[in-house]
Amino acid sequence: MKQARAMRTRDQVLDAAAEEFALHGYAGTNLATVAVRTGMTKGALYGHFPSKKALADELVSQSTETWNTIGRSIAETACAPETALRALVLAVSRQMKHDIRFRAALRLAADCTMPAGGAPDLLDRIRREMAAAARDTQQQQAPYSPLATQPPDVVVHLLLTVAYGLSFAAERGAPGRSPATTDKVWELLLTALQLEDISTCHN
Repeated sequence: MKQARAMRTRDQVLDAAAEEFALHGYAGTNLATVAVRTGMTKGALYGHFPSKKALADELVSQSTETWNTIGRSIAETACAPETALRALVLAVSRQMKHDIRFRAALRLAADCTMPAGGAPDLLDRIRREMAAAARDTQQQQAPYSPLATQPPDVVVHLLLTVAYGLSFAAERGAPGRSPATTDKVWELLLTALQLEDISTCHN
């Protein structure tokens, strides 16, 4: 029972830290504020994580494992390059919307003030996988299709910028936070890139 209670407290600390990191980045996050969110003293918090970096590293580690699982699932089920690219893009968006720890990890990955750690590796991995899917998709599309005329890195930058914007730019409760609006934004962008939904696979 004591171990289970300790795990629940640890998860509470991670969620509280993720909220702060996602909102304020690494430099703007204060462990005293994290402690207030959990109702703990700062000393009690240090009993679970000895530093802000330890908290950030744990969030990144967990999110890396989450992304590895997502990537394997997409690789096993995607039947065409455009299906894989669409799935990767929507997976990033979905995780950033619903998984505060993943959202915090990607905020940390883009935060230049964070000490050396695994966050940039997570973001680089996502970029590489999306760029590889974009290159494979370009080979299947007509030479003058919207996606085929741009370098894969540019396409990936656009897609990740939209994912970041939908997650971070809009204030809570504003139109940009509406699930219906978010879905319409992705539908518009993916259709423009000729990455329409493919519900069935053809051999």
